[in-house]
Amino acid sequence: MVNNIRGIDNLEQVYSMKEEEVEVLLSAVSTSNVLFTSGYASYLEVITAQKSVLEAELELANIKKGIFHSVIGLYRALGGGWSWN
Repeated sequence: MVNNIRGIDNLEQVYSMKEEEVEVLLSAVSTSNVLFTSGYASYLEVITAQKSVLEAELELANIKKGIFHSVIGLYRALGGGWSWN
């Protein structure tokens, strides 16, 4: 049970850091678009920046899924549940 609580706390910290990473990467996409329109970057750099954002967002979703699974595990460990009687 304590492991479940610590696991949830750790995942929430990782989620918070990943959110910050997504924000930074979104800024990088914006910057690469500006550089592309002004002729200082290739479109490949724009696409690469967008790819990085999408990968980080997928990781964010997977972390959130992990949090939900951990909360469900904690709920079950505490005796939660229901029956279809």
